[in-house]
Amino acid sequence: MQDKEPQTHGVLLRARNGDVIGFDETGLRMNLSDSVIADIHRRLPEAGDVTLDPAVLGDVDAWNLRQHGEWYVFSANLPGAQGPRQFRRRVQADADASAPDIIADTPGAVYALLALGGARRAVTANERLSFPYHVVTTGDDLGPAGAAGTERNAATGLMQRLTEQTRDSLIADEILRRRQAQHRALPLIYARSETDAVASVAALAEGAAFTNFAQTVANLSAAGRSVGKPVKVLAVSLDFTLEDVISTGPEWTVGMYRLMTRITDLFAEYSIRKPLFTAVFDAGSCDISDTAVLRAQWELAWNKGGHDHVYTAPGYMFAQDEFGRPTPDARIEMAEMDAHAIEAYNSDAPWSCPVLLLAEREADGKVIRCRGQAMGALTIDADDPLNAGESCGFRFAGDTSAARILDVRVDTKDRNDLLITCDKPPQGKDLTLCYALGHPASDDGMPANRGALRDSFGYVSATGRMLHRWALPAALPVH
Repeated sequence: MQDKEPQTHGVLLRARNGDVIGFDETGLRMNLSDSVIADIHRRLPEAGDVTLDPAVLGDVDAWNLRQHGEWYVFSANLPGAQGPRQFRRRVQADADASAPDIIADTPGAVYALLALGGARRAVTANERLSFPYHVVTTGDDLGPAGAAGTERNAATGLMQRLTEQTRDSLIADEILRRRQAQHRALPLIYARSETDAVASVAALAEGAAFTNFAQTVANLSAAGRSVGKPVKVLAVSLDFTLEDVISTGPEWTVGMYRLMTRITDLFAEYSIRKPLFTAVFDAGSCDISDTAVLRAQWELAWNKGGHDHVYTAPGYMFAQDEFGRPTPDARIEMAEMDAHAIEAYNSDAPWSCPVLLLAEREADGKVIRCRGQAMGALTIDADDPLNAGESCGFRFAGDTSAARILDVRVDTKDRNDLLITCDKPPQGKDLTLCYALGHPASDDGMPANRGALRDSFGYVSATGRMLHRWALPAALPVH
């Protein structure tokens, strides 16, 4: 005969942090660790979406609303050129963040266009995007121009739509327009630039702008994880030439190589592929036409130092304001040229502006042969739309004979060579043939430097101008 009633519940195994195995009237009971629960969750198929009333989004023309984890996913007809398609919005933003924005729900990776540079890169404007839900930036309320070196970026995986436009967001919009015209997928593009007011490229690589750039890369990676997508950086734009008032030419070049290496190493930390670096070849301003740094850019046109680097266009083709900053139309044209180069490189297609490499005397001392490299035959634009003059943008520096250029033409036997004929042989120990470099100050709203040499590429800009792939400035010792 039993002395007491049998136990209906109890503990069979206990650990320091609590009961592990117990029992009750229904049988054994096990308390599993968080890691085991997480492992089971990963192995189970995802639960189906929860269908909701679109009214939770507010007064939005939306339908087919589902909740998928932390996101609402739905179809909608919203402003913009994208037309009716699928969008997403966070169910709830972080406590210290703005209300969550609606963004496009897109296939494939989250693309990104990033930039690092000086104050001119931080210029913003109120241009209207054609695809306002496909172009986003860091969700920290600083906008696509970042903090401009005035504060430290916060860590966040949030994304926001743009309230103002930068060069990078205009590039993104142009890429989306072209993809839509070609009936290609429209990706989500994350645009952000980081700048500060340092005076040398060495300081740029160690200053607030780079610190914030590193945080932006971390935030981009977190944003990709938040939507369950990988990250693909289409390009990193480097914009720091006239801002460097300290470096010598060689110091600037070495500094740029080191900066690209640091960025490449940073990307590797987040498993982001080696980036494409882009830049507009700075041609100076209306009254700054020849400095050591302006000349130093030429080396990056042919010696990439192991990096993927491309000059998308020379700066002398774009209008400027009185502060040497691109005008609103010029910003659109720059974005169009940038987009051409970025789309080409990311499709494994070639893109390069003509670059001049060597100047040497012919048997006739009055003729200088200039050898170049281009994707097609070089062309001297007879219409001279940039007002380069009879010399087509060429001049001699260090000429002690005061030779005058009479004719510039493409060699009929080699379409990448130019023959420059003078009234007498140019002379001088340091004789240098300059193209689009060292020109007198201008007052026509364009940089002082200009030229008339290009290849056959042409594109009608949204501004109405015909854009060409003009040759890059150069200063070549005459051999």
